[in-house]
Amino acid sequence: MTSALLRAAAVAPVSLKSSLYERVFAKLLRETHVPADELIQTNLGVRSELRCEIPAFKANYLFGRPDTSVAERASLRLAQTLAAGCDHFVDVGANEGIYTFLAHCAVRPRPRLHWFEPDPALFARVTRNLAANGIEAVGNQAAVSASSGTAQFFRNLSDDASGSLTEYFADRHQTQAETVRTVALADYFAEHGVSNAFLKIDVEGAGYDAWAGAAAARDKVSFLLAEVLQPEMDRGLPQRLIGQEGFRGYYVRDFNLVQSRAGEFDYLAPHWNWLFCRLAPEALAQRLAPAGFRVTAAGGGA
Repeated sequence: MTSALLRAAAVAPVSLKSSLYERVFAKLLRETHVPADELIQTNLGVRSELRCEIPAFKANYLFGRPDTSVAERASLRLAQTLAAGCDHFVDVGANEGIYTFLAHCAVRPRPRLHWFEPDPALFARVTRNLAANGIEAVGNQAAVSASSGTAQFFRNLSDDASGSLTEYFADRHQTQAETVRTVALADYFAEHGVSNAFLKIDVEGAGYDAWAGAAAARDKVSFLLAEVLQPEMDRGLPQRLIGQEGFRGYYVRDFNLVQSRAGEFDYLAPHWNWLFCRLAPEALAQRLAPAGFRVTAAGGGA
């Protein structure tokens, strides 16, 4: 009976999936001791008609919605809002594909979808879930890096959200080194005719090299949403994008985007994402105002 209730809750109408709903059913899931790797069908909180199989340990995907995730809600809304008007949506580090599913279901006019995921289990699952829902997207079982070829990928066996081309998580998680194909985005963009793109890069510490492989195609990127962890800060990724590549940088401090002139920012847990684009604060604020964002210009002006 409890198992049936949990499975029904995972595919309940999106409108029911509040933060309280997620907490209640996540607690019930833990108490029933469902095997962590058991697949449960869910609509991801994106659209009630979706049906995707997700492991039981990912309760947020089973019972929540994109806007109930404190760490990602603003970034997901940014993607949904700014991708409207873009011709291509490129999801680098797709994991379970939530950004790709959201782009398909919530962005109008709908852009051409591309996604990258080197973890073989994740790649296979996203491929199945997209196909099960009749969603066309170009999937790539590859890591994005500075050049096209091969590299060592540290597959994270204790947290599949943190696989990386770096060893940043090796001292905290159980990882397994595997050789994977790598793709430079400039090569990929040329091959697939990608332009006017919304690009999301979430590669767990390897973002500097991911951008290095895209830099030659910088004029094809209209918006870049990037996770910036300590390795990216140490190598100066925000400084490069702002100082050398012609972008303006905004730290995504939840629903307040704070402009950074030279890579400086005040971290607010648990927000690691940045938006890079060519819009001045006033223009960006105007575009994002209907989505509930505030833009703070460098120096404190709104």
